[in-house]
Amino acid sequence: MLHLAWIVPLVLLIAFVGSPRFRGEIAQTRVRRVLEQALEKNRYTLMHNVLFPSGGGTIKIDHLVVSRFGVFVIDSVYARGWISGTDVQDRWKRSAMGRTHRMENPVHSNRVHAETLGSRIGLASPQVHRLVVLDGSRGFRHTPPVEIVAPEQLVPRIRRFGQHVLESEQAETVLRELRSLRLEPGKTSYLKRPGFILTVLLAGMALGLYFAYHDDLTRFFEQQSLNSQMRDDPASFHPDGHRKSEIERWEDSLRCAYSPDTNRCACYEPDGGKVDIELSRCRDLAERGSVLKQ
Repeated sequence: MLHLAWIVPLVLLIAFVGSPRFRGEIAQTRVRRVLEQALEKNRYTLMHNVLFPSGGGTIKIDHLVVSRFGVFVIDSVYARGWISGTDVQDRWKRSAMGRTHRMENPVHSNRVHAETLGSRIGLASPQVHRLVVLDGSRGFRHTPPVEIVAPEQLVPRIRRFGQHVLESEQAETVLRELRSLRLEPGKTSYLKRPGFILTVLLAGMALGLYFAYHDDLTRFFEQQSLNSQMRDDPASFHPDGHRKSEIERWEDSLRCAYSPDTNRCACYEPDGGKVDIELSRCRDLAERGSVLKQ
C-alpha cells in the first residue's frame, strides 16, 4: 500500500488541473502576459482583475486597457473543443472528446461589463470596445461573434483601433475615475488560491513518491555508483561484483614465488620489502599469480 501513497495526490492534481477554475486562471494569466509584453506602456495602461461596484453587488472584469483609442473591456475564457453558438444565444455548445457540454455565452457578460462601466465613467459606446479572449478551443463551427478573439490575435485586434476617440486629458480623467471606483479585493484564503493548492498537491505527490520508492531509488543509485567504481577500479572487486577487503587488496599487491623442490616460498611488497607470511598462504598467492596456473 505504501507504493500507492502518491496515487491520491496525483488523482487530485489531475482533477484540479482539469477544473474550470484552474483553466480559467491559465487563460487570464496568458492574456495578461500577452498584453504586458506587446502593448507599449506609454500608449496603453493595463489593469487586471478589476472589481467595480454595480447596483447592489459588484462586477469583475478580467482586463482593462485604457488609451486614447478607447477603453478595452476584455474577458478571458477557457473552453476546450469546438464551439457552436451566436452572440444572441444565452448558452453555447462545446464539443470535446466526443461529448457535448453547455457553456454560458461570454459575450453577454462582457457586454454587461462594458455597458455598466461605460455608464459609470460617462463614456459613449464608440469609446468602449468589447473583446472576449477564447483560449483552448479549436474554433467555431460557424462564424464566431465579432467580439471573440484568440489569444494570439488579441494585440493585432486592439491595434486595429487606430483612431483617437479620447483626448489626452479625457484618457487621464477616465484612468483616475477607474482607479477611484476600483474596489480592493478581499483577502482570499490560502485554501482558495489556485497557486497554493497546486503547490500543496505537487508537494504531496512528491512526498508520496519519496516514501513509496525511497528504498528502491537508494538501491538503484548505490548500484549505479558501484558499477561506476568497478569500471574505474576493477582490481578492487571480485568477479561476482562484491568489493575486496583491505587484506585482499594488500595480498593482490604482493609478488610471491614458490619452489616445489625446496618447498620454500617468499612474498615481497611492491617496493621490494620481504613479507613474513604463512607457507600455505604464500603458496596460494604464488599459484594465483602463476602464468602456468592462469
